Amino acid sequence: MPRMRPKPNATPDDLAFGVNPCAMALEAGAAKSLFYYGDTKNERVLALVRQAREQGVNVQPVDPARLDELTAEGVHQGVLVRLRNLEPADLGAIAKSAGKSSLVILLDRVTDPQNLGAVLRTAVAVGADAIVLPPRRGALLTPGVHRASAGLSFIAPVCAPQNLNQAIRELKDAGFWVVAADAGEGSQSATAFDWPAKTALIVGSEGEGVGQLLRRESDFVVALPMDPRVESLNVGVATGALAYLWRRQWPLPE
Repeated sequence: MPRMRPKPNATPDDLAFGVNPCAMALEAGAAKSLFYYGDTKNERVLALVRQAREQGVNVQPVDPARLDELTAEGVHQGVLVRLRNLEPADLGAIAKSAGKSSLVILLDRVTDPQNLGAVLRTAVAVGADAIVLPPRRGALLTPGVHRASAGLSFIAPVCAPQNLNQAIRELKDAGFWVVAADAGEGSQSATAFDWPAKTALIVGSEGEGVGQLLRRESDFVVALPMDPRVESLNVGVATGALAYLWRRQWPLPE
């Protein structure tokens, strides 16, 4: 799993806290230990404790001060898990095994954990086959991302190639068409666009958008039509709209 370089006095990166993130971490087999408020009466927390014990995960009751310390005063709801060092998904293998239709979402310089969490939730909801998150060009999988995604970060197929150019080459070799989301010159309306069955969708940050080099590597450029008084959309909102425009054209098999 991609990691962020540790910061002094920050929440450790190898944990997730809150009921939903901890539940998803246990479901995904990502938890190696669980800490909880020993005097809790919260039935959801107690259910997680039972589940962890059944899975052979080390369980430790602690006082609230310890949970506050570990989470840097985060909203932990009385429970947190320490995480295993999980490997990222293999983009090459995913691309080669993709079916007739497939969506891969590539993130360029998306640095805000809340935005990344929203994108991961959207990716799972829409059935994207992969989310490409290079370690050096954006936010990585930290406790804030786990919380913002409601723990779906543990089941989202996140790939971490060295750079996006490498990822684009792999995807093109596997028959994907690269579509950049950018409102610049030459873009097509995303609502009228004929989405390829195998789409690699590049989205950029709200402030900077998709980098020019990646834009040039793209086969198509699309933009969401908007009221001219709106300069841009939050990347999580934009990704959701674009992903479902693709899914409308290429629905899931019934």
